[in-house]
Amino acid sequence: MTKIITHSGIAHLDDFLSVCLILYKDNTVDSILRRAEVSEEELKDATTWKVDVSETHDPDIKAFDHHQEGISDCSFSLLLKYWGMWERANIVYAWIPTLVEIDTLGIGAFLKPQGISFEVYFQLDSFIKTAFLEIFQKYKKIERHNNKHKLLFLVMKQIGKEFFQGISTYENIVNDFKSNLDVQFISKQGIEEDPKKGILVLLYLTEAPKYSVHLFKIFQKYKTEQFPDIRKGWITAFTYDRPQNTISLKRHGDGKNIDLFRLSGLEKTHFAHRKGFTATVARMSAEELYTYIQHALI
Repeated sequence: MTKIITHSGIAHLDDFLSVCLILYKDNTVDSILRRAEVSEEELKDATTWKVDVSETHDPDIKAFDHHQEGISDCSFSLLLKYWGMWERANIVYAWIPTLVEIDTLGIGAFLKPQGISFEVYFQLDSFIKTAFLEIFQKYKKIERHNNKHKLLFLVMKQIGKEFFQGISTYENIVNDFKSNLDVQFISKQGIEEDPKKGILVLLYLTEAPKYSVHLFKIFQKYKTEQFPDIRKGWITAFTYDRPQNTISLKRHGDGKNIDLFRLSGLEKTHFAHRKGFTATVARMSAEELYTYIQHALI
């Protein structure tokens, strides 16, 4: 029987997420133990994962603690480096360096140099995160086959799965994005050769929608890298499946010259938000879509 041992007491994202990743990576794990110490036998046992406890970092015996001198990582980052996923994960999940710094330095030491108050930090805190941590820390032992624990065990394993699949999904979309991206500058008169005369429009139109939570970040990164000097509003368009066979339009930046609600009266518009920052239209040719975008310009 394979087990994971992590510390007892207050749970943090470091130990919680570390356990989630291990549950996905190691299908032989049957139980999670939360306690302050590990025995000498458990420390040497290479089938027992030690996470954020034991004061030892030694991948050969699956010990991933970071409370020793000279280690600037947390257990979560030690595991990612062990699996060779550190660089790839950081590209996809911008919150990882923050997690590491808060866990290793403490919240106060992290916030002060950033000029962020505790009040702002608490306003941005996630209820979902807090709820999972509080549920996790209620247990001293979580077993795969115990009916009282089974749901939490499976949910944590699914979180680990989603983390790694999110990296693959992001990388696949980036590759597809590069192949299918179309960049245009559109004014009320039509497509413009001179960027100064039109608004930037990034179109990612595919036969099968590739939408994910990462797509906005991919758009934003491309715009920042390729058109850093554009300050006025710009538009993204991508194939969508809610409802099926549609295209989603989003306004970004200074929206004074773009009002997507103006599309609400057009025949192929499914939805246009009254505040003008998003709209959904039927699947159509790029040329027809350009005319819809022109209609949204003020």
